[in-house]
Amino acid sequence: MRHYEMYFVKQQIAEQYAGKEHLLYQLFLERKRAIQADQKELLEKQVAFITEPVEEEELNTCLVNELGGFRTYEFKNEGHRLCIKQSKSDASLFVRSEKINIYASGSNEAETVFFEVIRKLTPSFFAIDFQSGRYGWLNPIKQQKLV
Repeated sequence: MRHYEMYFVKQQIAEQYAGKEHLLYQLFLERKRAIQADQKELLEKQVAFITEPVEEEELNTCLVNELGGFRTYEFKNEGHRLCIKQSKSDASLFVRSEKINIYASGSNEAETVFFEVIRKLTPSFFAIDFQSGRYGWLNPIKQQKLV
């Protein structure tokens, strides 16, 4: 099973770290691995500084509106589930104010549908799969070229 955590990074921070995504990944990874309370608290503050809360109700409504046409989509118990039988793909998404969690199995088609809906909302959602060490923007942030 794949597990993705997605964070809504402040636009200004996203622009500053375009091309330096590995630094963001490192911060989130260190926070996840922190054992000492003072270190964990410092890393929590750093993450809080660079991220915005996710508008739970707005995002849930958007997902229901976008995916309600799928016969195999359901929204219950504060979770979204999409199953695509042809490709043997299954994904569940949970919206929380601090992050979005996606759990997926089978092919990546169902999780990709979730990514596409969220990607339309803002370019600065940063997705991480800690298990595989994969990470990146749902929508690539364009670096500004200074003359």
